[in-house]
Amino acid sequence: MNYYALILQLLPEAVLVVTALVLLGVAVTTESRKKRPLSLDVAIAITSLGIAAAGFALYRCPFTIDCGSALIVMDPLARLFKCLVLVLGLLAVLLPPARGEIRHPGEFYALMLFAITGLMLTVGTNHLLFLFVALELASLSLYLLAGFSGTARAAEASLKYFLFGGVSAAFLLFGLSLLFGFCPALTLPAMAAALTAGPLPPFAVAGLVMVVVGLGFKLAAAPFHYWAPDVYQGAPATSVAMVAAASKAVGVLVMVRVLLFGFEAAGGAALWGSLKPGWSLWLGVLAAVSMVWGNLLALAQTSVRRLLAYSAVANTGYLLVALSANGPKAAGTALFYVIVYGLATLGALAVTAGVERDRGDDSLGSFAGLVHRSPLQAVALLVFLTSLAGIPPLAGFVGKFAMFSEALTVSATQSSTGLVWLVGLGAVMSAISFYYYLQVLKQAFVRDAGDASGPVVLHWAHRLAMLVPAVLVVLLGLFPAWLFGPVARALEETLRGW
Repeated sequence: MNYYALILQLLPEAVLVVTALVLLGVAVTTESRKKRPLSLDVAIAITSLGIAAAGFALYRCPFTIDCGSALIVMDPLARLFKCLVLVLGLLAVLLPPARGEIRHPGEFYALMLFAITGLMLTVGTNHLLFLFVALELASLSLYLLAGFSGTARAAEASLKYFLFGGVSAAFLLFGLSLLFGFCPALTLPAMAAALTAGPLPPFAVAGLVMVVVGLGFKLAAAPFHYWAPDVYQGAPATSVAMVAAASKAVGVLVMVRVLLFGFEAAGGAALWGSLKPGWSLWLGVLAAVSMVWGNLLALAQTSVRRLLAYSAVANTGYLLVALSANGPKAAGTALFYVIVYGLATLGALAVTAGVERDRGDDSLGSFAGLVHRSPLQAVALLVFLTSLAGIPPLAGFVGKFAMFSEALTVSATQSSTGLVWLVGLGAVMSAISFYYYLQVLKQAFVRDAGDASGPVVLHWAHRLAMLVPAVLVVLLGLFPAWLFGPVARALEETLRGW
């Protein structure tokens, strides 16, 4: 084994861990000497510098590394998504908590760094046991972050997140153990090679079902989404941004690695008229349930945070439409969409957090007259919600159009109807989503502010957390090849390496 290459691969994660330890040390020293917690600005600055240093270490890591083990990999897809996790993590860090919401910023941002470390380790492995350990490192950090503010609502959100997460982790681990029993190897390439010997035995099928259930929780797919509304509403906005953007993107990549790479032969088909048992059919059913359930429940919400939670469920359904096509091109469109979705949702949460701090809650009425009180927030909200609704020329429209087009391509080549049933349902549900997104925009741009206070004053980091995603969503909508190209090349080169 080339230990030097292994150290190079783990250098970005090592930088994040060292930064977290330094941050904890500075926080403890400050509190013991000055008898007050570390300031929020200092905690954000140290965390941001650590993430930037990890990004530099990732950039300097050689493109071709052979460490002699599949435990840690640095293929093009892993490199791309490690970079994505760092970017989304930095944007989440720049979204500061409300005044007085976090009493110990040092510990809070150290947990943020540990969560980012776990997510980066997750995207860079083909070893199923290491994948589980890395996912749990990220998940345990996120459970704590959800309840860090100490309020009753945050404690309830954290407890529900932990309980549902524990059950999903049990499903995932037991499923992996059944798959290991089918093929006494823990790497995805070895399992993929074992599938050439014949169809999956019943216990291996049961294991694969459990793995899909465990990953469905990470993606907030219905009916595994019941934790999401409470977490989105009760947790600090910074924590929710990590869950909604970075964690979801990593969940989609893990699903692509495990199902498309490792168990492509067990995919079956979700094509109408030629249904075949397999994970493709399971994902098709989950996609349909998620799209319908998420969009219909979002219509009844008066809390914008809960609305975004059910929007996350619906968008998981759109992503699963592409993954159920069981093809590399469709998977590439899903990876593109989950990136632009993460940017738009993170930005929408940043705007919602700003309104909540100004008006005291996140109800629809709190957004009334936002364009007069804070034009920057109102325009950013317009960009994010229209992108989530799939209105051109923003990146959300490009992503949805690409996913549905690839699903229809599968239909045209393999069956007379094929995945048209899913694409048609997705189009109808996308049209329904216009209503609840426009309800928020109507409040912001049409309704009178009434007796609202004066102009909204935002922290400098908060402004960055809104402006950067807004600019990226617009640019990726106008020039989608900037992201489509790297994603397609990374996916193709990674598949070629198998």
